[in-house]
Amino acid sequence: MRRLLALTLALAGLIVVLAGAVPARARPQDGPLEQAGHLVVMPGTGRDWYGAYHVGGRTAYCADLMSAPPRRATAWREAPSGAPLIRQSGLARQSALPHGRGGAPVPERGMAELAWALTVTGESPGADTGVAVEHFVRLRTVGDEPQRRREAARWAAVVAAHPAARRAFATLDADARRFAGPYRIDLAWLRRPTLEDPSGEVEVTVRSAAGHGVPEVTVDVQADGSMSVRGRRSTTGADGTLRVQVRLAAPGASPASGTLTVTAAGLPGARPRVFVPTPATVQRLLAAPAPVSVSATVSATLEPRFSPTVTTRTRDPLALAGEPAVDIITVTGGRPGAEFTGTSTLHGPFATLDALSAASAEDAPVVGRAAFRGRYDAHGSAEVSTDDGLTYPGPGYYTWVETLEEARFVAPPPPPEWPQLAETSLALAPSVSTHLSATNTDVGAVLSDSLRVTGVPGLEVPDGGRLSISAQGRLLGPLAPRGGSVESKCDGLDWSRAPVAARYADLDLTGGRAADALAAEGLAAAATTLPGCYTADAVVSISHGSRPPVILTHEPGHPSQTVLVHAPEPSPEPSPSPEATPSPEATPSPSPTTEPTPPAEPTPSPVPTLEPTPEPTPSAEATPTPESAQSPAPTPTPTAVSPAPNSRPTASVRISQTTPGLPSTGA
Repeated sequence: MRRLLALTLALAGLIVVLAGAVPARARPQDGPLEQAGHLVVMPGTGRDWYGAYHVGGRTAYCADLMSAPPRRATAWREAPSGAPLIRQSGLARQSALPHGRGGAPVPERGMAELAWALTVTGESPGADTGVAVEHFVRLRTVGDEPQRRREAARWAAVVAAHPAARRAFATLDADARRFAGPYRIDLAWLRRPTLEDPSGEVEVTVRSAAGHGVPEVTVDVQADGSMSVRGRRSTTGADGTLRVQVRLAAPGASPASGTLTVTAAGLPGARPRVFVPTPATVQRLLAAPAPVSVSATVSATLEPRFSPTVTTRTRDPLALAGEPAVDIITVTGGRPGAEFTGTSTLHGPFATLDALSAASAEDAPVVGRAAFRGRYDAHGSAEVSTDDGLTYPGPGYYTWVETLEEARFVAPPPPPEWPQLAETSLALAPSVSTHLSATNTDVGAVLSDSLRVTGVPGLEVPDGGRLSISAQGRLLGPLAPRGGSVESKCDGLDWSRAPVAARYADLDLTGGRAADALAAEGLAAAATTLPGCYTADAVVSISHGSRPPVILTHEPGHPSQTVLVHAPEPSPEPSPSPEATPSPEATPSPSPTTEPTPPAEPTPSPVPTLEPTPEPTPSAEATPTPESAQSPAPTPTPTAVSPAPNSRPTASVRISQTTPGLPSTGA
């Protein structure tokens, strides 16, 4: 019995001895984290834990080398975010040192490296990793050289017992220096969207504080606006980059814009969490911070590019000098809804179309410039006209050259080819000159009219047509002259009911003629049979399908256009001879009047004629004396007629130029 009791007591004592050799188990919230470190025999302290701890359910590591282990803590609190982490300095002599006393704060760079190492190693590191992290933390929190030597001795014991820990630490330390934050995202266009190819490619790089690309970072991409993205989530590669494919919608009247937003999540924060124990002589614990995210954006815009086509046409292919010059501008392919402005330059005059073609916009004379403005419709088209500030200054060919002002998103078209016939006008300043001719001024004289049209630079109208110019006219008379001088006997007569001695109608002045040869002679030719006043009138019509005819009226009766035809004078009686015996008086016979040989009567052209004027019986004033009465002579052809023998010189009257709608004036 005594022997059994002695054996029991001995066994109990052995148990007590053995129990004293095993470290006391720490409380769950602040003890070592199993399988996340090693028990190592340390110089001066014996067998001790080197590795991770846990506090409040989190993996943590000790920060104060010369303070008591975490199991001695009675309570924990978390230090405020942003509070400095003061390093501990000095060595303990009799008792543990307070945490964070005597040293300088850990710099921001060191805090970021601590946060990175605590985050990437996770909540359940392996044994060698846990050992590497504790050494990593110790090196960045010791405050002076004695503590650094103490930690170096402890680390030597660890790697002697566990050589793999050395390699784990070297990798951890190098990666922390390369990949610790704070972080940023760099976005670079590898291929920007264009109007020709609206797809694009963006290179995404997650960079550390040291500027290195961070691998294996989960990246989320989103696009807004007119941009779309292929895929939503990806991971950076070994070089810390990835590529994102985007596409922009084609722009309409306004630009198409979009933004790509790239977010990298789960990155280590910039500072570790610091748990402060009670009492102050217990080591502080450092844990990984909450993960952070960083974002970056890149935008792209496709601006519409409109290259409108501008065509113009003159409003009036045929115009009269002094009329407004108006250009009509048609624009297609413009920016829908946008306003536009421009200028049309009127060049001219040119004598012929050939002269116009031989010139250029750079050296051609300029009449002036007219502005135009408008707004594109929903299809990008518009038609406007210039203001009416310009007129055609004189006869000739004129052409427009338009310039569209540059506007946002609109590229003006290149200058048009010179010339554009659709932009070209023929301006007329037509006038008529006439000659009323007589072979002499006695009864029997042949009267005829001649006609010339000027102020018509050409017959070719730029729109492809051709002018048609026709004339009709009459020889009127005789009317009895008034009293007074010979020069004024035919002035002021009323020709409205004068007899028509001859007429011509539908005379084509353009058939086979050039613009400088619009003339005819021998018109309304007739031999006079009665004395009195004679005159001529004419109407010229210039026609083209683009406008109503231009009518030139040559009124009768101007003194310069009038001829007074006289009755022939009787032959004088011969003087008696002094020696001769007077014979019985004989009645002298009137000397015969020489009549011109009547040529064949001309055939009139089949065109409309003037309204004929009634031919009443001449008034009593114009009734010829028996001596001057003769039978009517046939109308001669419209050619020049030689004067009769012993007749008076030919009377030729030039009628001045006549403008449209105005009476003729004498030359």
